[in-house]
Amino acid sequence: MNHNVTWQSPQPLWSRFGSTTAPDQAQPAILRFDSDEYMEQVLAALEHDPASLGDRIARPETWRLPPGVEPDLIERMPLPKLAKTLARLRKDGAPRSALAASTSLQAVQQNSVARNLPLKLYQPAHQRYYLVAANLVCAQPGLPDRALATGGSEQVGFVIRRLLTPGAGAERVEHAFVKDTSGARWQRVGDATGALVPGEELLPLFSMGFTADNGQRRRLHAGTVPVGRREEYMSIRAQTALAGDGGVAATPSAISARKEQFKMEVSEPWKNIVRTAVVAHSRVNPPGEGEIPQLAAQAKQANEQLQGQSWLVLLDFADYLATHLPRVWACVDNPALSGTLSGAPKALFDWLSSNETLPSAAWTGIPLSNITLREALKRIRGARAGLEGATSLYPSAPGDGLAWPDFTYLLVGLRGVALNYNFDGLQVSLAAKAVTPDAADLDALSPQLTPLQLVAEIQAAAIDKLVQMVVGAIDTTQPAQPAPAVPFAARLRDALVTTQGDEGWFVLRCAYVRCDCGPLKPALLSAPSSRFQLASFFDSDAPARPIRIALPFDTTPAGLRKHNKNTAFVMSDVLCGQVQRAKGLGFIDLVLSVLPWPFHKDLDTGGMGPCKSPQANLGMICSLSLPIITICALILLMIIVSLLDLIFRWMPFFAICFPVPKLKGKDKGDAS
Repeated sequence: MNHNVTWQSPQPLWSRFGSTTAPDQAQPAILRFDSDEYMEQVLAALEHDPASLGDRIARPETWRLPPGVEPDLIERMPLPKLAKTLARLRKDGAPRSALAASTSLQAVQQNSVARNLPLKLYQPAHQRYYLVAANLVCAQPGLPDRALATGGSEQVGFVIRRLLTPGAGAERVEHAFVKDTSGARWQRVGDATGALVPGEELLPLFSMGFTADNGQRRRLHAGTVPVGRREEYMSIRAQTALAGDGGVAATPSAISARKEQFKMEVSEPWKNIVRTAVVAHSRVNPPGEGEIPQLAAQAKQANEQLQGQSWLVLLDFADYLATHLPRVWACVDNPALSGTLSGAPKALFDWLSSNETLPSAAWTGIPLSNITLREALKRIRGARAGLEGATSLYPSAPGDGLAWPDFTYLLVGLRGVALNYNFDGLQVSLAAKAVTPDAADLDALSPQLTPLQLVAEIQAAAIDKLVQMVVGAIDTTQPAQPAPAVPFAARLRDALVTTQGDEGWFVLRCAYVRCDCGPLKPALLSAPSSRFQLASFFDSDAPARPIRIALPFDTTPAGLRKHNKNTAFVMSDVLCGQVQRAKGLGFIDLVLSVLPWPFHKDLDTGGMGPCKSPQANLGMICSLSLPIITICALILLMIIVSLLDLIFRWMPFFAICFPVPKLKGKDKGDAS
């Protein structure tokens, strides 16, 4: 016979409701555990005292609240049969309360102060685990369990729903976590909250058997709440428009992905080069000083650093054009084809052809003539082997028969600004006539910027306009080349735009799915669970998992020499050379490197080339003593914390120490 099927709260909790029509009885329960052996605990509770699950219902808590007494019924040693029977019949006499309310906040007493706290689920790192539990029953007297058909034709699971407001002042509505070919998003459910959304993620439930008080065998369905996925859930965009209402897709399009790729590989590094040039200019041109010949070497070094970085950004720019704008790249490679372009691609090509470097390059021995950005992009791909195969910094010889590019092109758009008095190092490479920042962009710049910083930010704003020009030139009618995933920071930014100010409220629903019935018998969803929030990793109310970090007891040289040097670091020849340069530097060298002239002294890092022997380049494997490393980490931590206390004032809240009598590092006469 066919019976109506419904979800009910866990059967061991039914006695607390007083009526089968109580609203809470239709809710799945969220059970809380504070031990890594939580699965053993829930199995033991079902075996010995199923009613004790009521003591595990999740309620608001902070680490400041005194911990509640929770039964631990794990059978750590086999008990006699009589003792097992008595344990099963155990009743603590405490009043049985109903499930947590569906309201957002609940009143608790914390340090004798009344507080309204949300139900917040903490992460496994806080030593907290949560299970959603419910019974699938037939709607007939006695509410017998609904047995699932074998062969995969029926399945149970649960979904997590986020509660968001579709508009200002509106009530919170459920949004389903949907994953499909267009990506992940929170899709508004609409009025039919009791139905699954196409593409909604269904999390698994597992079944556990137990004996009810009347002696009947029952089956409880439970699943682990994925609190550890909190950052994923909070970093997904929300689509508040109902499906089919013309809402904009929440996931980034192929064009958006390519825009983020261009910003990540080209425009943002380019802007950082401009800002680095401003810092270098301020260092080698102190205000109020006359010409300082001693700074010429520093200016030359800064120019060379900027040039090496510019070459690499140019190479990424050229690769991007060749991959995502093949028609524009074909014209860059062969300008005779430029007549085939029109609209946005033609505007981009004209802009690339209008930017020229100035011929002066007294700081380098490379012969120079005026070249455009288009020519630089064309020539840079031919120098890929030298750039990507170099084992040292420019202008040192790359080695292995490789050569640096035979042209200079600094991506520093500071028109009319020289890096020093003797070298024309900072030359313009960004034409203001083709791409200019909007007036609103200029107004948004901080009035506290120096004139040189203002010029740099104007050029940075112009580079942002270049991003729009490049994206506008992408041909959407042609098959798109694969683009890397949108960076997490960009996805998080978009998510915060659509969920700005939201605290992150969630509910759970259990689902019963008839896999072979399709729309004839849609999935059956339970009532929503209690509302809850997912705690972040560094939540101030979160309990702290006890962690003990052991340090060596005997820290005398005689004691430390006994530890095995069994920690290996494998270094390539290039990293070996860089480490060797750093080993020769001291604290005084670091201080002098940041002081102004005449106290300034550059760090002597050499060419940063690889370690070599007369025969070949050498890598290295270093074997270190791990106990000594832990001592170094502790001392460095205390030094850094003490220094940053000048800013954060956190020292009174950082650590407390308890004296331990007779905890000796070395006993007298111990010569072992």
